[in-house]
Amino acid sequence: MRGLLRRIKATLPFSFKWNSLLVVMASATTIIAVVAVLMITYTMNNRFNDSIDRTTEQNNTQIVDNVSDSIDSYLKEMISVSNTISKLLIDYDLNKVFNIYHFVLRDDIDTIAVFDSQGELVMKTDSRLLKENVGIKHQHWFRSIAPGSRMYVFTEPHVQRLYKGEYRWVISLSKGVEWTDGDNKHQGVMLVDLNFNNIKELCSKELGEKGYLYIIDTNGKLIYHPRQQMIYAGIEDKTIPIACALEDGSEIFIQDDGRMLISVKTLKNANWRIVGVSPLNGLLTYDEELRNFILLIVIGVVFLIILLSIIVSFFITSPMHRLMRLMGRVEADNFNTFSTARGFYEVKELSFSFNQMVYKIKRLMEQILKEQQLLRKTEMKALQAQINPHFLYNTLDSIMWMAESGDQKNVVKMISALAQFFRLSLSGGYDTISVIDELKHVENYLVIQKMRYNDQFDYEITYDEAVIKCRTLKILLQPIVENAIIHGVANLPYKGIITINAGIYQDKLRFVVSDNGFGINPRILKDILEEKPSTRSGIGVYNVNQRIQLMYGTEYGLHFDSQPDEGTTVSIILPLHT
Repeated sequence: MRGLLRRIKATLPFSFKWNSLLVVMASATTIIAVVAVLMITYTMNNRFNDSIDRTTEQNNTQIVDNVSDSIDSYLKEMISVSNTISKLLIDYDLNKVFNIYHFVLRDDIDTIAVFDSQGELVMKTDSRLLKENVGIKHQHWFRSIAPGSRMYVFTEPHVQRLYKGEYRWVISLSKGVEWTDGDNKHQGVMLVDLNFNNIKELCSKELGEKGYLYIIDTNGKLIYHPRQQMIYAGIEDKTIPIACALEDGSEIFIQDDGRMLISVKTLKNANWRIVGVSPLNGLLTYDEELRNFILLIVIGVVFLIILLSIIVSFFITSPMHRLMRLMGRVEADNFNTFSTARGFYEVKELSFSFNQMVYKIKRLMEQILKEQQLLRKTEMKALQAQINPHFLYNTLDSIMWMAESGDQKNVVKMISALAQFFRLSLSGGYDTISVIDELKHVENYLVIQKMRYNDQFDYEITYDEAVIKCRTLKILLQPIVENAIIHGVANLPYKGIITINAGIYQDKLRFVVSDNGFGINPRILKDILEEKPSTRSGIGVYNVNQRIQLMYGTEYGLHFDSQPDEGTTVSIILPLHT
């Protein structure tokens, strides 16, 4: 693992760029994998949610059906009791009916009482005392049924206030009854109060973690709700209007609190509807530990995907980074670099092509170098050949003129200077000579030219001791001095002066040739080194500059400074070599 980290770290300077292949591949594979994981998670979550929805719907429907069946059975039993008493009232007198039911009253029946059409008590099954001035005829349960009609009605839960000191929460069953007293036939209303706690217990079954059951009638009036006190306080249950509009069955609705499953079933023995409500939050309905576990799995998978993407991308791109480093060495002119990269087929092919390319470049560079060296020597010899002939012709012409005039002393002096001049020009066939030899060479030239021009000018040669052993291209000063003589001092009405100095300036070898001649026309001076002149002296200056730049580069060469009627200064800049 440490070796892998070191290898990754070694490639970071080349690969950690936002548009690098490593980053692009790692990002692309990570994005694809993460998207795939999220899609799978989303799909599985939907499948789980659908499964949970179906399971919840089945459970809710079963619970609602069981509760409705239980309440239906309970109400059916109450109806059966009222029917039995009603029949007994027809077949027997009141006392006998009272004796039958007085001691066998069920716990879930709070009371059974019979009132005549005027609201007067005829019979009741317990010994509790009725309140005075109750106003039976004004009770809702009494007014909801016609006396003697033999029909029955269930009223919503209410507090029964018939008995002194008791306020029980009941559901009343009202039934029209008839009975006979001797020859007289009477009509009235039977009251059967059912203990509401039994129904409350039946509706207390839980529907999931936050589900609940309640009862409404067919008109939407609330019969029972586990949050009845909150509803009385004004906090509405938004599912009640929805349940009123539903047929029996189950439907899913979206509310502010999320998705809700509402199951509805209508009772057979009463105009009541049992409603079951359960929130549908999918996997979120499970405990927090499971949610956190799933979240940790998703995060872990994402991080694992990112890590694997980086590792795989690294192994794919690392051979290419090695090739990039090798290419950098080739750019630094290290042509002994060859690739031994291993990896995929494409990488091996690239490595082979890289080696072939480096080999061919190396061969071409060697060939070009040889050709350049040969070309440079040829050009320099050609330039040098242009300098010597015309000077030789002029000097020989002067010697011939002096010989004809009988000036043997000056003929000997000029021939000696000419011999020294050409000996230094040849210099054993080398292209470079010492600075001191170059200065001697130009001094011989000045001796010859001063004799030719009848002492029209004087000259002075100075140098720094530090440059004596430095080396320079040969025959640099002679063309510059020739140009100074011909165009500077040869035709002056007074005696000209040419000075030559050799020294070191800014870590470079510098020759300075100055004259006090006519100077150079600014228009000619501007382009003096840009194109090859037509005059012979101009050719010499141009050739000197070309020789220097061919040998050392364009940062070296000649620099002119000339003022009309004041003179010209030429600086020759060369690298400092010993």
